[in-house]
Amino acid sequence: MKVGIITFHKVNNYGAVLQAYALQKTVKGLGCDCDIIDYNRKNLRDIYLWQKNKIKCLLRAAPDRQGYSNLEFIRMVLTTFFFNRKAVAAKFNTFRKRYDLSRMVTSDNIKYINNEYDLFISGSDQVWNCGRVILDKNYLLDFVAESKKKGSYAASFGIKEIPDKYLREYKRLLADFRYLSVRETAGADLLSKLVHREAKVVLDPTLLLRKEEWSELMGVKSNTDNVIIVYMLEYSESLLQFARELSEKVNCPIRLLNKPLHRNIKENYRVDVGPVEWLTEIRNGKYIVTNSFHGVAFSINFNRNFYVEIAEERIRGAMSSRIEHILHTFGLEDRLIQKKKYGNSKKKYVKFNYSSAEIDFNKVNRKLDKLRYESMDYLSNMLSVKDNKMITNSLDYKKKIG
Repeated sequence: MKVGIITFHKVNNYGAVLQAYALQKTVKGLGCDCDIIDYNRKNLRDIYLWQKNKIKCLLRAAPDRQGYSNLEFIRMVLTTFFFNRKAVAAKFNTFRKRYDLSRMVTSDNIKYINNEYDLFISGSDQVWNCGRVILDKNYLLDFVAESKKKGSYAASFGIKEIPDKYLREYKRLLADFRYLSVRETAGADLLSKLVHREAKVVLDPTLLLRKEEWSELMGVKSNTDNVIIVYMLEYSESLLQFARELSEKVNCPIRLLNKPLHRNIKENYRVDVGPVEWLTEIRNGKYIVTNSFHGVAFSINFNRNFYVEIAEERIRGAMSSRIEHILHTFGLEDRLIQKKKYGNSKKKYVKFNYSSAEIDFNKVNRKLDKLRYESMDYLSNMLSVKDNKMITNSLDYKKKIG
């Protein structure tokens, strides 16, 4: 069987490129030929944050350039924002060379690849998100002929409700899927409303690969550094404040994996981090402090103690649901940073409430093995693969459940 995967593989976002790599590697490991469809989407309003709107970002940063003179700010902008971003983008492009890609297609000619694949998979990531981006029906496999099999793996809506103007299209297109799986329970609930079918909730593709498989990418030996790794998908003053409080408590220095443009940060930081370096930093950090779903996922996979914040403006949104889902799945709700603000308009304070206990990774790993097996079993059924060694031997789960 030959499989075509359509996902967000071209954006320079760590989670996006790593989940695409993981799903393709898993499908190929299950014995199928597999391409990531090299879909060049027109007018993509990037849902990932630092790639686009450079001028807007600079205008937002300029009035709040803490501690910078005009000359220092200009120098910092040129160095951090433009030159280093270009170097990081080159690292993303180098990583994407690991993919097996189809020929490049656009919305105008994507339908002509129908004859090249037996099964089309949409996912993972927020491929069904029409909130921040215009609905692109190709991610709902509208281009796929009726004679072909359609499936999703760990697809995410990224929103809690479908806008009325898109309801009919979602219902029509999702009804044609032979296999439906999503990444979060919120997505399963939404699918139930749309097509009145039960969808399987499966692991994010990055969790299908064991930490040893990810380490093969890095080419360096695992080593726990005495450092707190801070990775912010979006800048959060309170998250950085929490990391500083944790640093004092556990006597570990801080290293940021990205530097906010307009902040004069005293801690060590890196602005040159590509996907492989990002993986290495997460794997080797003693503690991970983040507000990213994939920051949490890789912390779990690499058995790293972590803390996660959900930004206030996202408490009722999709970011909340996916982070809360993964925490609940692994019984790690206590890793969520709780905070209480107090003070007055002149002086504000934040008090943090969090667990200081180490994570019991024996318990977490048993759960991860179980869910990995179930997710791989679902994927193998979609691929019409039976008794594959990648399931029975690599996961070694059947022996555990007797």
